[in-house]
Amino acid sequence: MAKSLRFIHCGDLHLGSPFHDIAMVDERWQRIVGKAPVRAFQKIVQTAIDKEVDAVLIAGDVYTSSSHNLTAQLDYVRLLHKLAQHHIQVFAVLGNHDPLDAWKARIPFPPNVHVFGTEKVERIPLIVDGEEIAAVYGQSYAKSEQRDNLAWNFRRTAADRYAIGLLHTQVGSAQSPYAPCSMTDLQESGMDYWALGHVHKHQVLSEKPYVVYAGNPQGLDCTETGPRGCYYVEVGPYGTVHMEFIDTSIVRWETADVPIDNAESVSELRDAVRFTKEKVRRECGKPTFLTINFTGSGSMYQVINNPEATQYWIDAWREEEAGKYAFVMVQRLRNMARPKINAGERSKLPDTVGDYLNVSDKLDALPQDEKMKVLRDILSQRPEFERLGAYGRSISDERLLEAFEKAKWLGMQKLLEDRRG
Repeated sequence: MAKSLRFIHCGDLHLGSPFHDIAMVDERWQRIVGKAPVRAFQKIVQTAIDKEVDAVLIAGDVYTSSSHNLTAQLDYVRLLHKLAQHHIQVFAVLGNHDPLDAWKARIPFPPNVHVFGTEKVERIPLIVDGEEIAAVYGQSYAKSEQRDNLAWNFRRTAADRYAIGLLHTQVGSAQSPYAPCSMTDLQESGMDYWALGHVHKHQVLSEKPYVVYAGNPQGLDCTETGPRGCYYVEVGPYGTVHMEFIDTSIVRWETADVPIDNAESVSELRDAVRFTKEKVRRECGKPTFLTINFTGSGSMYQVINNPEATQYWIDAWREEEAGKYAFVMVQRLRNMARPKINAGERSKLPDTVGDYLNVSDKLDALPQDEKMKVLRDILSQRPEFERLGAYGRSISDERLLEAFEKAKWLGMQKLLEDRRG
């Protein structure tokens, strides 16, 4: 390359997506948090302007299909015009949440924007000061499912100084309905940098060539913890690459473990949560929705299984956050703890509790594949399973194992209470 190249790689903006099941501390934060995805994209745009980049690459899912409102589209176009005012080019592909057939409004884009077509891979030159310094290749989704391997269609032109592939895809999953491909497919294309979208967690899969997921710029629910943002990329005259991840999130979602082993009273347990909240506040420095996982084993196990008590605690902690800028709102309490009991010794007693523990221990001892089959068979035989529909069929192994572990200890506790009764 004769010149250096600077660009921002982002994707999965999901503009207009609401936060569900969030109890706000006041209306002021409800307004701000409610537009967090748009404000995160505003940060990306301002970063592009401040760093005087040559281009912004958007790797699909600008919107969410179910929340594809006109306001979100107007916000998006307004920010594209802001980039145009600073002569920053924009290259975008459409993904599974914003395919070509899902666009409702026909709001014209400024001339600095190129949205790649759906029929074939396009090659668009990136021109800076009248000189082509790179080529951007891309292809969009026509519909919400794209089962073809689009990566096979990407082939670098021999004369390219620097080649960038822009694609919304799921790498490593051959059966995925989201343009599945393999690392080999991407590596054999000849691209220097793959700007990928679809996976919401930012990650660099490879450096030769660069295969990068930018993730989403704003976490949307409690499963999307940690910093969220975009990548700022500098490519030197001789092809050296410097990458910087930039956190653009307006609100953070976090999870923290609070062990109950040493807590002998409700006040000690609540103080431990308050200490955790302050630690999260110092580390994040911005509004945070927090999930607390109670772990370990102790005498407070029975208390944290009382939904009325835990809801009272959540309400009290929320009141403590009223009026704070960097609030830390406890959104959920998850009981991952165990009763304070020697399960091995207790299982030797010839009674209902002992029998129960022996059965669960036998299931625990099975090889992982066999254990998962047994658990899924139990789940599918429940009368409620049919009502779960697609959700029930897509429950992950991790989620199912977590449910089994919780049910094991909760069931034992209930049996102990029945015996005492």
